[in-house]
Amino acid sequence: MLDDYISREELWACTSCNACVEACPVSIDPLSIILDMRRYLVMEQSAAPSELNVMMSNIENNGAPWPFNQMDRLNWNEEN
Repeated sequence: MLDDYISREELWACTSCNACVEACPVSIDPLSIILDMRRYLVMEQSAAPSELNVMMSNIENNGAPWPFNQMDRLNWNEEN
């Protein structure tokens, strides 16, 4: 299904707003399919977008999605 019916760009463009689930006339849950396809790309093929990879490495290293360590997080408070 991936790359045949839905492109990777379309897959990552989904905002997960759930509108497709509510609008589906045959009660299919396309959002769960999209999330499963994303999960497969990330976990099995390591094919996440670069922005997502940066965020995940920041979470792993800093405990937050931002590129600042815990000791430097409040430094913005001292800037004018």
